[in-house]
Amino acid sequence: MRWLGVGCLALGLAATAVWGQETPQLFAPAPKAPVQPVPVDARTVPVVRTSLSEPVPVPIPRPEIRRTLTESVAEPMAQRLPAPEAAPSPRPQYTPPPLTFADGVTATFDIPYATLPGFRPLTLDLYTARAQTVPAPMVVFVHGGGWNNGDSRTARAFTDLPRALATLAAQGYVVASINYRLSQEARFPAALQDVKSAIRWMRGHAGSFNGDPTRLAVWGDSSGGQLAAMAGVTCGVPRFEPEGEVTRETPSSCAEAVIDWSGPTDLASAAADSGKPASGGFTTASGGPSPEGRYLGCEPAACAPGVVKLASPLSFVSENAPPFLIQHGATDTEVSPKQAQKLYDALKAKGVPVQIAIYPEVGHQFWSKNAPDTATVHKAMMQVTQFLAATFPAKPKPQIRRTVAN
Repeated sequence: MRWLGVGCLALGLAATAVWGQETPQLFAPAPKAPVQPVPVDARTVPVVRTSLSEPVPVPIPRPEIRRTLTESVAEPMAQRLPAPEAAPSPRPQYTPPPLTFADGVTATFDIPYATLPGFRPLTLDLYTARAQTVPAPMVVFVHGGGWNNGDSRTARAFTDLPRALATLAAQGYVVASINYRLSQEARFPAALQDVKSAIRWMRGHAGSFNGDPTRLAVWGDSSGGQLAAMAGVTCGVPRFEPEGEVTRETPSSCAEAVIDWSGPTDLASAAADSGKPASGGFTTASGGPSPEGRYLGCEPAACAPGVVKLASPLSFVSENAPPFLIQHGATDTEVSPKQAQKLYDALKAKGVPVQIAIYPEVGHQFWSKNAPDTATVHKAMMQVTQFLAATFPAKPKPQIRRTVAN
């Protein structure tokens, strides 16, 4: 047993010696090899650590994304959409329904007659009577308001302008009441150009409402009277023609008759004629810009030479002017009746058919006691219809030949 113990001990020592020789080969750390540097660029893959102590670069799948902005990437081809079975329907246009007045007169409001870039559409209201056998003379009404107020349905002389215009239309006329650019929208001669543009529109569309393009009168009150008079005496003046190309097919912007209610005719003398300082205008004593100052862009007394003359109907009176009807209030303190008398004298001196009526005891636009004087307005309208009838006499009705059966 002692020998056996010694032998086992010797065997164990031998085994220990043998295992001790293998240990360095099995458990010694792997020799360190120099790690090659990984090039760094936009496509460098992430580094993942393993259970070893040294980092080892391990490639991993990259997501499908664009790598750089400089690389060309094939864009997906746009797919052609199938053609629609039918063309898309146009956007609906909403217009107010026509109104019907007495005697079968129809009024259609807010008809666009001009569209200028940067401005609101310019519109007019059209009053037409029942169907007639012959084309009817046309009247274009221009509202007042110091060139900076008012619209196509208001006038100081009338408590109900649309009804008054419908009454005129019932007597055999096509009547239009227009909106135009006001002085704080565009200065002179913009409003005059708009009046001429409306005249062109009326002539160009006369066939659609049985109007006579050879017989057109323009009628205005106050500042509208000045615009109406200017439209009448500046026929063919290029600088006042509406914007846009003019061709042989473009309708004329001239008028065959003018009705001027209380309009200023000579802006250079208007203030003095009304007994007001020339620097402050003739319709305001507030010291601020006067209506004519806003209209011209300068107070008449301070404007550059020639500007005030260009805006005054008196400057363009010639023997070629159409017939005029001038009506004014004798006690008008806003626009002196002297302005009406000056225009009448100038037209008469040139041999132009002209009538004048100065109504006593009424002021601007036939007002008395802070309201329109009904009796005077009635007289003025009677003279308007007489003037139109004399200027545009009724044409004979066309004769229709009847076939006689044999």
